[in-house]
Amino acid sequence: MIMKYSRLTIWMLLLPFFACCSVQEPAPLDGSVPTESDRQYDPGQAILLLSEDSSDSFTLADHPETLEALGIYSLERVFPDAGEFEARHRAAGLHRWYKVSYDRNVARTKASGELAGLPGVETVIFPRRKVTQGYFNDPYLYEQWGLVNDGTGASNFKAGADINVQPVWEEFTGGSREVIVAVVDEGIQLDHPDLAGVVLTAEEGSRNFLQGYSPTNILANDHGTHVGGTVAAINNNGVGVCGVAGGLDGQGGVRLMSCIIFSSKKTDYGDDAAALVWAADHGAVIANNSWGYEFNNDRDAAQYAAEFEAEDSPTKSAIDYFVQHAGTDADGNQTGPMKGGLVLFSSGNQGFTHVVPGEYAPVIAVGSFGPDGKMPFYSNYGPWVDILAPGGSDSDYNTNEWILSSVAKSQYAYSSGTSMACPHVTGVAALLVSYFGGPGFTVDILKEALLNGAARDAIDMQGRSIGGGKLDAYGAFQYLLESGDPDKDHIRISTSYTGDWRLKSHETLDVTIDISGNSQARLPVTCVTDCPGVTSECSSWHVELHIDALRAEPGDYTATVRVGTVAEKSFPFTILPNHQPVALVGFDNQIVNAASAAVATLSLTDHFSDPDGEELSYEVSLSGDHIVTTSVSGGMLTLAPNGYGLATVTVRALDARKTAATASFQVLARNTYQDMDIFPNPVSDWLHVRPATDRTVSVELTNALGATVYSAPSVTLGPFLPLDIDMRELPGGAYSLSVGGQRFTVTKK
Repeated sequence: MIMKYSRLTIWMLLLPFFACCSVQEPAPLDGSVPTESDRQYDPGQAILLLSEDSSDSFTLADHPETLEALGIYSLERVFPDAGEFEARHRAAGLHRWYKVSYDRNVARTKASGELAGLPGVETVIFPRRKVTQGYFNDPYLYEQWGLVNDGTGASNFKAGADINVQPVWEEFTGGSREVIVAVVDEGIQLDHPDLAGVVLTAEEGSRNFLQGYSPTNILANDHGTHVGGTVAAINNNGVGVCGVAGGLDGQGGVRLMSCIIFSSKKTDYGDDAAALVWAADHGAVIANNSWGYEFNNDRDAAQYAAEFEAEDSPTKSAIDYFVQHAGTDADGNQTGPMKGGLVLFSSGNQGFTHVVPGEYAPVIAVGSFGPDGKMPFYSNYGPWVDILAPGGSDSDYNTNEWILSSVAKSQYAYSSGTSMACPHVTGVAALLVSYFGGPGFTVDILKEALLNGAARDAIDMQGRSIGGGKLDAYGAFQYLLESGDPDKDHIRISTSYTGDWRLKSHETLDVTIDISGNSQARLPVTCVTDCPGVTSECSSWHVELHIDALRAEPGDYTATVRVGTVAEKSFPFTILPNHQPVALVGFDNQIVNAASAAVATLSLTDHFSDPDGEELSYEVSLSGDHIVTTSVSGGMLTLAPNGYGLATVTVRALDARKTAATASFQVLARNTYQDMDIFPNPVSDWLHVRPATDRTVSVELTNALGATVYSAPSVTLGPFLPLDIDMRELPGGAYSLSVGGQRFTVTKK
């Protein structure tokens, strides 16, 4: 049986039971996150415009029902008495504006109805919340005080009571897909709008360890989805919340492996040890465990902690296995971004001084702090608690003091507890591995950065103590960047590329630039350039430089690689001028048989070339698309008859920069089974005579009486040089045409 921690629960269960480390279930006040129509308003505040007659005599004491219904506790002028300027204020009507403060939990619609019905009230306005501009466009980021807390969220909010992650996003990383975090918990909703594509499918590694369930059945539950959202909800996608390691560009950051060991059903339970081993063997390097065992009291917890430490157990073996073997292959060689794995556990919510597995030395135990900068009394404490992270205050009803994240059914909700604190540390750990991870990076380096980068004496412990400080993402990064490195003075920037740094205007070039001597200091590596065609991917060990000449104008450029402020090297390169394609030889005119399906093909590469050696693309246009159709593939032009007549085909050969050479030719679509075309018949204006081949003939046109009306004793004709006889002035009737001694008769009724 699995139960969820709540400090409202009566502790009667014994140690073999799992417990989710949440103070409150993932459900915000009034059952939901503020709606799109409510969330932008300052709760518990209204502005009234009073009539002139009532502005000086208005009092809420005359309306006790409204006072009680709304929980009103203050009424004051928006613009206080201005002394010498009071007359001017009154002339401007400023004295008519009043501010009402009432219970922030009262719905805005209810407050509007109550206040608008009071005598003398002309207008009721609800002020919108004023927030600083967020780093991302996710609409609920301003509710996530654990990520960014400037002290304006509420009167008791303390600026800086957050994880200081925004500078990490701005300067370093939002998380890499190469980092996989195992969430050993309830299942994560795979298709949640803020997590889709971030959570591994069953085929990719997520797994269900509940007894009686298929291992590939990835259930969607609130607690697991809430934890997963805090770690990796997609940032900058214009949807919902932000994740600590949710990326920067709306495409996601680190990935999540959902390892299900309990569900919303109290009778479902699974094997946490098997889940940890599975995660280590399938690519995860960090394991978030927002759960623990239940105890009757602190004495019971202390006794079991001693037994857990002294005795072997599958859970301890699995934790040790994950710590030692995550990120490696079967031979112990590092294959992941970190050698070894980090296991994190929430410390629990009973206010105890002992809890396992959080107290087990190889893991990082995470306690809570609230937006007021205090460790709440529910958070377990003691020297075994390694670090504090945002988990929410002791309040049972002020949901803005809890943690907002994703939940099942594509929703969002508030929840509080060390369950919510743990994924904040997990997310920062994932950011560190994303940026510093690579060959030689170990779990010991990661733990050292997290714990030594934490801010000491930053949280009001309210008379208790722990073994560490407040989670500080930027502090952890700075710790690694500033760590002493024996090779720091010997950092070298070099490349094994020995090819030409001159690019033709259509070419691309990929160069790996190696950095040595930065393995411990992890100084930030950057690449700056004056060329718009350059992109780069930087790590502590190398820079992948990509030059796309097509995106820049011809000229001389430089890419400069910098390692902190101690080393830099420039790599000059040139983009050469572009040369226009040229037409080599003209096209012969073409004849296609309109009486069959036969097509004609021409090799365009025989007619055009590019001085820069580019593979050209082609555009074809024609007059008379009813006569032929055209298509180009692989440099071959195909002409297919679509009727009878003559069309002009124009071919443009283009290079990558869209400069072109042009050539035209004619295509004749006729019945090639006939030796002579005489058309149209009947004729109303011009009669055309077109032989199949070039020849010299005599032509005579006679009327029905045998009189000659047109004669050409000797005329040279051909397929592309027809004879056109003007019939417009001749009277209607039957005519006979004789060409080269052969007689043809054209009859018109």
